[in-house]
Amino acid sequence: MSRWYNESGKNSDIILVSRIRLLRNFAGWPFPGQESESEVRALLSMAEEKLSDLSTAVQEEVSETPAGLFEESERQALKERHIINNAALRTNHDYRLFTSESEDFSLTLNVEDHVRLLLSRRGDCLTELWEKISYIDDYIDSCIPYAFDKKQGFRTSRISNMGTGMRCYYVMHLPLLTEEPSFKDLLAEMTKHGVIVRDALDLDEKHTGGLYVLYNQRTLGLSENDIMDILSLVAGRLMDQEKELRKNADLIKLKDRVMRAYGLLTYARLMDLPESCRLISDIMLGESLGFFKNNGNFSSYELMLGVFPGNLQVYYQSLFNEDEIKEKRAGFLQHFLSRLEISDK
Repeated sequence: MSRWYNESGKNSDIILVSRIRLLRNFAGWPFPGQESESEVRALLSMAEEKLSDLSTAVQEEVSETPAGLFEESERQALKERHIINNAALRTNHDYRLFTSESEDFSLTLNVEDHVRLLLSRRGDCLTELWEKISYIDDYIDSCIPYAFDKKQGFRTSRISNMGTGMRCYYVMHLPLLTEEPSFKDLLAEMTKHGVIVRDALDLDEKHTGGLYVLYNQRTLGLSENDIMDILSLVAGRLMDQEKELRKNADLIKLKDRVMRAYGLLTYARLMDLPESCRLISDIMLGESLGFFKNNGNFSSYELMLGVFPGNLQVYYQSLFNEDEIKEKRAGFLQHFLSRLEISDK
């Protein structure tokens, strides 16, 4: 089955991903980390039994995996694809992961909070995501009631997540806007709207490929619609500026930049992670400008996820040392980029 990140969507050349995360805890149960071993077993057993119809609520086949069944590389790959977070990657206590076939939906059960719901989709689609995740959220609450306070909202393990327990995300591709002298001031202005902007790839090098993740800072004192409206307003402003820069750019210079990236990715034998992300960013830019035709069942965003070490090792079903990963990364990219057709534009 095709994964969600292979699809396209509204404005998906700039807004690569829309994502909503909800945190919840069950009424009458201690927070994760405060439970006894018997309480952990009882909670997981109860949830597995009562959420037996989860696939119907998600409208897609959902599989369940105990944390102990994941190899280290598999767990790392799940983190790289944003299915689990750092807490699930590092925890030693038992939890469950529920994922849909397309991987657009995940439910992590009993890590920092009892429930971490995540729904992702390509393009600008927060409203559609909210409708779906809200339905799933209501289904879980009907099966196992949540801990909720009329004044403080949903009880969460961290005060910073209380209220709606909701965080909305946009992953944006802003390669030309990044290079503008005013970009730093523009990012600083975003914080005045309560929106955090940070590098999306979590690499040591800043602004790798011009990919950024935007998300709401506050979860308390705002409604879900308020949160989505604020984030959409900020993302829309950034997107309009990036579009204007692409429209007015020197196409000869941009095509030279894109084709140089294509040449390096096509013929290099060793690729490190930051460089490959920068070059894939240029391929993304080239696709949006019509320099390439994609004749394969993949997206450039899939390549950006796939070059990370965990995903590479899962893809090749083998463990590699650092030098071997660089070699496999180059081969992985060449395999997929061979399906791109250079246009005459």
